[in-house]
Amino acid sequence: MDDNMGEDLETLRPSFLKLFASVPGPLRGEIIAVVDEQTYSWFSAYLEISNNTEKGNKILKFLKEASLL
Repeated sequence: MDDNMGEDLETLRPSFLKLFASVPGPLRGEIIAVVDEQTYSWFSAYLEISNNTEKGNKILKFLKEASLL
C-alpha cells in the first residue's frame, strides 16, 4: 500500500462509519464486499474497519474501487 492509500484510509474509514450508521438494521446482514475470497456483510465489514485491521483496510479499498465510498 502506498503512502497515498494510507491517507485515503483515514478519510475512507469515517465515511464508511457514517454510511454504516444510515444503513437500516435489517440490511446490515447483506454482503457488501468480497475480499480474499471471503464475503463481508455490512456488520462484519464494520467490525473489521472499526478495529482498524488489515482486512478492514482491504475492505475499504474494495469499497472505494466499487465506488461505494
